[in-house]
Amino acid sequence: MDRSASLRAIRHACLASIIVAAGVAIPAYAQTPVTAPVPAPEDTTSAPTEGEIIVTARRRDERLIDAPVAITALGGAALDNYAVTEFSDMASLVPTMVAGKAASGSSASIFLRGVGSTALSAGFDQSVSFVVDGMPMSRGREISLSQYDVQRIEVLKGPQALFFGKNATGGLISVSTNNPKDVFEAGFKAGYGFEAQEKYGEGYISGPLADTLRARLAFRLSDSEGAFTNTAAETYLDPLGMERHRNSKYRGYGRTYSGRLTLEWDAAPNLTFQLKTGYTDQKDGGPTDIVERICGGGRVTPFSPNPFGGPAGIPPSPNADCRIDGRSDSSTIPLAVAQANYRYAGDGHMYSRLKSGFGILTGTLTTDVFDVTSITSYYRFKQTDLNNVSGEAYPATFSQLADYRQTSEELRFQSKWDGPVNVLFGLFASSNKFIFNTDAYIFPVPISPVTDTYVTFKRDNGFSGSSMSAFGEVTANLTDSIELAGGARWSYESRDSYQASLPAHLGFAAAFPAGLRLDDRYRESDVSPQVTLRYKPSRDLTFYAAYKEGFKSGGFNISQTLTPAATVAAGQFGAERARGGEVGARAILMGGALSLNATAYYYDYLDLQVQNFDPVTIGQVVANAGTLRVKGIEGDFNWRSGGFSLRGAAAFNDAKYKDYIGQCYGGQTIAAGCNLLAPAPGAAFTSQDYDGRTPPKAPRFAGRIGASYDMPLTDSGWTLQMSSDVSYTGKYNFTDTLRPDAVQKAYTKLDAALRVNGPDDRWTVGLIGRNLTNKLVVTAANDIPFAGGTGTGTAGPGVLADMSAFVDNHREIYVEVGFKF
Repeated sequence: MDRSASLRAIRHACLASIIVAAGVAIPAYAQTPVTAPVPAPEDTTSAPTEGEIIVTARRRDERLIDAPVAITALGGAALDNYAVTEFSDMASLVPTMVAGKAASGSSASIFLRGVGSTALSAGFDQSVSFVVDGMPMSRGREISLSQYDVQRIEVLKGPQALFFGKNATGGLISVSTNNPKDVFEAGFKAGYGFEAQEKYGEGYISGPLADTLRARLAFRLSDSEGAFTNTAAETYLDPLGMERHRNSKYRGYGRTYSGRLTLEWDAAPNLTFQLKTGYTDQKDGGPTDIVERICGGGRVTPFSPNPFGGPAGIPPSPNADCRIDGRSDSSTIPLAVAQANYRYAGDGHMYSRLKSGFGILTGTLTTDVFDVTSITSYYRFKQTDLNNVSGEAYPATFSQLADYRQTSEELRFQSKWDGPVNVLFGLFASSNKFIFNTDAYIFPVPISPVTDTYVTFKRDNGFSGSSMSAFGEVTANLTDSIELAGGARWSYESRDSYQASLPAHLGFAAAFPAGLRLDDRYRESDVSPQVTLRYKPSRDLTFYAAYKEGFKSGGFNISQTLTPAATVAAGQFGAERARGGEVGARAILMGGALSLNATAYYYDYLDLQVQNFDPVTIGQVVANAGTLRVKGIEGDFNWRSGGFSLRGAAAFNDAKYKDYIGQCYGGQTIAAGCNLLAPAPGAAFTSQDYDGRTPPKAPRFAGRIGASYDMPLTDSGWTLQMSSDVSYTGKYNFTDTLRPDAVQKAYTKLDAALRVNGPDDRWTVGLIGRNLTNKLVVTAANDIPFAGGTGTGTAGPGVLADMSAFVDNHREIYVEVGFKF
């Protein structure tokens, strides 16, 4: 049995309770008298009142309603309500966001409004970046880091170059963690997830150490067995007669240890220093532990790989299916292979080990004329992993070392003049170094006698770079209700990249020769302007219009396969730029009981950076698309009356390529549209026309609606909290080449929570259900090497490759207990 009978009984009882809570949350309101909200006195100031959301989208604290930016703000309580601690789980809270883990390159796929970067190339930065407590993070692996003790998360949509610099053309995810206070406080919570058998604990302790010194220590520990079924045989022999084993009983397992320390020192009445430092150690089954196979072209059995053209290929695994159903075969590679000059392969088990640390020193000086802020940060992660994208059938495996270091400094000045004009300006500088080495074992052959390895190819890759920018904005209050702001950011980027091939198996030396080296030197500058007009006829009503530009630096594809045909020019890609605008309206009505937000936008992404994978040449191809145009409208509301609240959000997004000729998908014939750009007369075509087509991971419609109800249980302060949210995401293609058989159908997810709280919320017992509809969603997919993909650009026949699909966000039911002191 996969689970004991007792665990199943408890799980089903919990599921039933949550579903009942979901149904009760709305009807229960009808049984409670409605208390009319007390009208607030008219006030034209923007000072926040208790309960209002504060954001920093313009690098200063202001009410959400005052910020002329398209933004979704999630408070720490909203994240805790559904036990959301990873960015991939947060995607269902933000319509049009599609995010998930991936294996190669950046190990992440993050898209917002159909704009983002896939994971193939380690040379790419993300189009949707992260900022954590003022520290920029744009490599993508941040998607794996646990988020806990969070004050708020702001998802900024569209270009954010003026205030946050490069690599935010698609948007930005800004995380603010909790800071220490002048009073002592502490809390701890522990929980158990039934589906993945996850055990976790999280806590904090905070308070004053002296009159001018405060501290806060937060931590999170978790250990999960995994929720996905591993169908691989416990032990079997590969084609060379070597033993392979089931990687683990379940897929998706992992454990995390993470901690963060915050110190605040009031050095003077107007000078404060804050130091945040943290460390995370995470180990799991690797990104491919959540991979499931989709067989190409509607096949119902996996493809038999046959790269050498013999009479028969390697038989497919009898334990693999061709469906997204939570079942897949994940196995080790033979121990002899792992120990024969196969770097980072360990003992042959698929794994990932991520160690990440940071330090952020923020200094704030307040004067009558200027507020000055300095943010100095250091960030490093080191990850090694071994991945298998083909399951038992044959060892399409690769190992990676990703070692990244970054230092940055931002100095920002905000004026506080009494007149109608104020300015914000600053400087930013950063340096970084990235080592990205990879070995690949993609077909079983006897050991090479000279190089003493089974490895197909080996590469050392990396880059070192620096960034400098200056930014400024002038804000003029034309009248008491009209504000005009204009500014720009100048950026200069430099990056020196390299690739070097190392000796591997002699049988593949002709295709992947040793001794190749490519070096690239990238330099570019950019100016990104922004103009915003804001109209506030009253304190609780805002209209705005903005024109924005964004910039994402170019570089070199350090994940390029080093064949004899590889060149520096083939690995180069240019900068991506965004231009366009948005208009928005925000309102707080009914004495603060109802808030409304709406935004309409129209942006062109010029020279969009794209990347593709060729399953025949094992090549990773980068390029710049012509134009991606995104336009749409989105909005949200929140209504509260007494203990009842109703919330919702919806987004309609129309994204289309313009003037883009790009790579064909593997196995695409002339009749299927691969009919452009043959390299020579009579040769196979290589490209298809993307003009007018929707890009990957760009659902046309997405929305979410939910309700909460809080009710007293006793006069002594016991309360019951019930909440439920339903999210819907429309269909989207999850491959970069828009394969017709790679479409994620529209899906609906249901979340619900039921909590009993003690007096003053000193303790709580909760039952939490996430994705109760158990929709298994594909966030990204790549073709599997040698599993088809032939006949491309010819009259046929064309054979579509099998795909390794990354599946995330299974159903989970938690029981959680928390205490506060």
